[in-house]
Amino acid sequence: MKKIIYSILLIGNVLLFTGCTDDKPIFIADLSSESIAFTNDFASEYVLSKETKNNIADRLIWDASILGVNTDYEVQAATDESFTKVVSLGVTKKTNMTVLVSQLLDLADQLGLDEDPKTTNSDGKLNNSGVVYFRVKSKIGNGGAGTEEIISTVQMINIRLIEKVATSTACNPIWVVGDAIKNVGWNFTLNTKCELEVQRVKISFLKGKFRFFTAENDWATGLNYEYYKGKGYTIDSRLISEGSGDYNFVFDGTPGIYELVVDSTKKTIVLNPSGPLWVVGDATPGGWNFSGGETQIVEINPDIWQATFAFSAGVFRFFESQGVWDTNNNYKHYADAGYVIDSKFQNDGSGDANFKFVGTPGTYTVTINAIDKTIKLN
Repeated sequence: MKKIIYSILLIGNVLLFTGCTDDKPIFIADLSSESIAFTNDFASEYVLSKETKNNIADRLIWDASILGVNTDYEVQAATDESFTKVVSLGVTKKTNMTVLVSQLLDLADQLGLDEDPKTTNSDGKLNNSGVVYFRVKSKIGNGGAGTEEIISTVQMINIRLIEKVATSTACNPIWVVGDAIKNVGWNFTLNTKCELEVQRVKISFLKGKFRFFTAENDWATGLNYEYYKGKGYTIDSRLISEGSGDYNFVFDGTPGIYELVVDSTKKTIVLNPSGPLWVVGDATPGGWNFSGGETQIVEINPDIWQATFAFSAGVFRFFESQGVWDTNNNYKHYADAGYVIDSKFQNDGSGDANFKFVGTPGTYTVTINAIDKTIKLN
C-alpha cells in the first residue's frame, strides 16, 4: 500500500500534522505556544453565606484553545496552589462557566473555615477567611496518541464567610425562688430562659410562695407580686398575692408541672399546664387510633416524660394533642434536635419518619428527657 506523509508547519502558533502508513493519519500537536487564560475580572474578595448558597458567585471566562479537535474544558478548584486535591466544578464546551456560592462554601469547608465569631486560627485571627485556587484544563488532540493537556495559569481568589453575630436576647434570665417550687425551695437553683422579651421556665409547683430575683444570690433584687401588678401586668388567676410582708406570689392552683411565661411586651404572667404525649402506632397497645386505648407518656418532672407499656414489632410516633394527626414528634424531629435515641428504635424511612421498634417484644419503660436530650428504653 502506498505510504502518505502529511506535514503542516505554522510559524508563530506551531502546529504539525503528520499522516503515515496504511492511510491512517496520526495527529501530533506542538504545544510550545498554546495557552488558556482567564479573561474575566475577579473580585478582590468573595463574601459567602449559607443563606445565599444558590446564588451565582461569578462567571469564569477564558480564551478558546485554538489547537486540536477536543474542545472540552474542565474548570478545577483546589485549596492549595499545587492542586494536591483537585475539585472538578464542571466540564463544558463553552468558554465560560458559572460558579455558585455553594461551590465556594464547599471549598471553605475544606479549608476549615466557619461562621462562628468565637473561633480563631492558631495566630488568633478570625477563622472565616482564606484563599482558594482555580484553573481551566483542556486537551489538544483527538484522544489518541499524541494527545496532551493544556492547563491555564492558576487564579487565586479570596473568600470570606459572614460571621454569625449572636442576636441580643434583649433581656436577662431571672431566678425563681420559693417553697412553692418543688426541689428548689428558697435556693437560687432555677432560672428562666430568656427569649427576647419573654422569660420561660418549666416548674413543678407545690402549694406555697415564691418570688423572682434579677441576680443570683442577691436578696435585694427581688421582684414580688406587687411589683408586677404595679407595672400593669395581667397575672394568671392561679397566682395570688401574699398580701403582706414580702408580698410574694402564692401558687393557688392544682399542684403539678406548668410552664411559667413572663412576657414583658404583652405584660402578662401565664401558667401553661403540662400535658402528656400520646403514643399511637401498631407497635403500641392502642394501635393506630385515638379511641381511648392509646398510651399516655406523662411529664413526671419538668421536661422529662415517662411511661411503661408493652412494645411489639411495628412502628409508632408521639403526638402532642389527642386526636390531632401530625409529625411534630416523629423520629426525625428528635434526631434533628440532637437527641440520643435508644438503639431499639429506628427511623422507619417513611414520609412520616415514624419510630420503628426493633427490640425484643415486651414491656419497657420509655423516658424522654428534653434536658439531657435522650430517649431511653429500660
